[in-house]
Amino acid sequence: MANNLDDAQAELDSVEAELEMVELQISELLEKQTKLNSRKNKLLQTLEGACSSAQPSGSSKPRKPSFSKQDLQHYEESDFSWSEEVQAKLCSVFQLSKFRPLQQAAINLSMSGKDLFLVMPTGRGKSLCYQLPALCSKGFTLVIAPLVSLMEDQLMYLKSVNVPAVTLNASSTKEDSKQVLAGMIDKNSPFKLLYVTPEKIAKSKLLMSKLEKAYNMDLLARIAVDEVHCCSQWGHDFRPDYKLLGILKRQFPKVPLVGLTATATSNVLKDCQKILCVQEPITLTAPFNRPNLYYEVRFKDNEDCVEQISQLIRERYKNQSGIVYVFSQKDAEAVATDLQKRNILAQPYHANMEPSDKSLVHQRWSSKKIQVVVATVAFGMGIDKADVRFVIHHTISKSIENYYQESGRAGRDDGSADCIVFFGFADIFRVSTMVVMENTGQQKLQNMVAYCQNVDRCRRAMMAIHFDEVWNDDECNQMCDVCRHGNDYITMDITKHARDVVTIVEMASSMDEKLTPLKVCDAWLGKGPAKHRKTIKVTSLSRLEVESIIIHLLLHGYFSEDFSFTPYTTHFYLKLGRKAALLKKDNHSITMKMRRRVMSHATDETQEQVATALIDVSNVAIQINNKTKINKNHQNTEKRLAQNHIESLASEASEYIKPTSVFEVHVEVNPVEERNCESEKEKGLKNSPEQQSSSPKRRQKHRLTQNCAANADQAKPDLVSAPSELSIISAAAVEELHHLRGYYSKQLRRINYISHEHLQSSQPGMLTCMREPFKSLFPIEDDHIQRCQEFMDSC
Repeated sequence: MANNLDDAQAELDSVEAELEMVELQISELLEKQTKLNSRKNKLLQTLEGACSSAQPSGSSKPRKPSFSKQDLQHYEESDFSWSEEVQAKLCSVFQLSKFRPLQQAAINLSMSGKDLFLVMPTGRGKSLCYQLPALCSKGFTLVIAPLVSLMEDQLMYLKSVNVPAVTLNASSTKEDSKQVLAGMIDKNSPFKLLYVTPEKIAKSKLLMSKLEKAYNMDLLARIAVDEVHCCSQWGHDFRPDYKLLGILKRQFPKVPLVGLTATATSNVLKDCQKILCVQEPITLTAPFNRPNLYYEVRFKDNEDCVEQISQLIRERYKNQSGIVYVFSQKDAEAVATDLQKRNILAQPYHANMEPSDKSLVHQRWSSKKIQVVVATVAFGMGIDKADVRFVIHHTISKSIENYYQESGRAGRDDGSADCIVFFGFADIFRVSTMVVMENTGQQKLQNMVAYCQNVDRCRRAMMAIHFDEVWNDDECNQMCDVCRHGNDYITMDITKHARDVVTIVEMASSMDEKLTPLKVCDAWLGKGPAKHRKTIKVTSLSRLEVESIIIHLLLHGYFSEDFSFTPYTTHFYLKLGRKAALLKKDNHSITMKMRRRVMSHATDETQEQVATALIDVSNVAIQINNKTKINKNHQNTEKRLAQNHIESLASEASEYIKPTSVFEVHVEVNPVEERNCESEKEKGLKNSPEQQSSSPKRRQKHRLTQNCAANADQAKPDLVSAPSELSIISAAAVEELHHLRGYYSKQLRRINYISHEHLQSSQPGMLTCMREPFKSLFPIEDDHIQRCQEFMDSC
């Protein structure tokens, strides 16, 4: 029986070892597949570029003619029958002297009855491309917009330029709805633009009936679908009711349709074309770049983030309008309240507010009665306030497309504006649980995280990838933090650290435990449960460095997401990714790039922690001095307790400073004060040779801020770069740490000297000599000195 069990165990071990090898081979093959696919795509792009002008041979069908540059030039001209009226309305109504790029072509195409998709950056004038044709056409233009705030913004502007426009939405009164529905079939056209939500199209049979009558009377001039990317599940703001808008083209096939967006990729536009039942739309795409916007990413300190934002607003954007985007409705209320406490005129805006309250906030912000709107994504798309000087993201967006859309609210007057995102480790997983059910939601979020984690590529280059555009970094003109600060990063080999943190997750999995990313951080830093700390190799890296490495491993497939669903919430856990097995190979390595400023920040934190430890050491020395009043029977016990306390402090400090060797703890005494001691000896203790022989050695006293360890042992840096073997910590930071470690070592030696040499060998009268040095070395209370004096007198 025992032999059978042994055989079974041996076979099980063999099977597990073989499975481990198979997993390793799978990881290697997947990595190779990724590289080959990347190479394949590059080769296909090269071939398509080389053969773009060539006709396919053999049995393949000839390509359909596309909208060429010659066609675009034709529609950019001003020799159409409506051109004179269009130019006159542009000047008289909209107070503009000329068109921006692609505006005139889009207007002429729409007036020609063509179906059109217009992709144009936020603030470049998309709305004009259907508002101006509406004024020059018979009947009215139907505009489908996703948000009430967008419609209200458009209506406020159109009212200010005397353009008749109305809306139908959930907040419309019965009387207003009745007038609007009647006006749709009025030949005198009391309004030129009708704004509705997609939900209204999908649910109101009466509205569809009126649209049918208006179409038959030739009063439905065109259909404009604003934020058309909302149609597609691949888009970043998918709205189910947008999928039902295909009925408009089926019911009204002769009416031209204009789809407008700032962020749609080619795949999204193809999906929108099918959903809206548009046969052959013409697509006009403007360059995505907004040269007046400065893009920046800052690391987020959850405890101090609002203070940082308020300081930015007070110092850099005084009396200037801006938006602070947050993750949730609760955050909107909380951040707005915190800003108000800091004397900043701010109001929240989110979907759960009453429509009248939202309108009031919007109007007050537009009229500069309040400075900042603290908003969720319910506020933003289509907001036409020209002088927004800053858009700050308190939490990262769920995709680069969302971030581009939201940050695009800034600088619509072509003046300089800042787009700043605060990048927090915990926020990644809050957003991740929100987009878990979205198609490609996790991949888009990872792209946004990669944008924030990036330290070596132009921010605009990261955006260009997602909009299928080619970008030259020189065109940025230092209008992003990466380009402005240059090579403010180093490349590091993090293979050893990756193995350590992967082992933590692997061990938890073997014990049927799940760890959130925050718990993985704590465990790696030695702050987890005691049962874990015994088996985990604790790192000496700073928390920022630990978080950056975990994010890097998650983005590159060494970790993956593991979601747990409950009736009330969704939890995010880390599990081993498809590439985790590669770390078991000795020749596998991982490198990453990290900002130097992160390391400087980490060094500052370590410096503060060391200073705190030094204060604790000083307090221990005071306790040792006070213990001299205790009778001799308890003296040895108290000294041992004090020494244990010192050793525990030394162990705690080793978390911040890693000595290369064990050092003995000593205490130094100021030589000037020693001379004072000697003068006291000469007066009253001349006949005590034993005491004179036990006098401490003279050493130089150092201040906390001085560099006191120039000859300290060189500390080995924890992170080293891949090819150059440079430390993750800059040379200046390493030197600073050496000085701090040396000074800390000397402080411990001072304490040890007094606790061992003085207290063990001192005679009662010797305490008189010790009193003065301790009085200047450490701030001893007067009552302590008095008690010591009483004790010496009694001796």
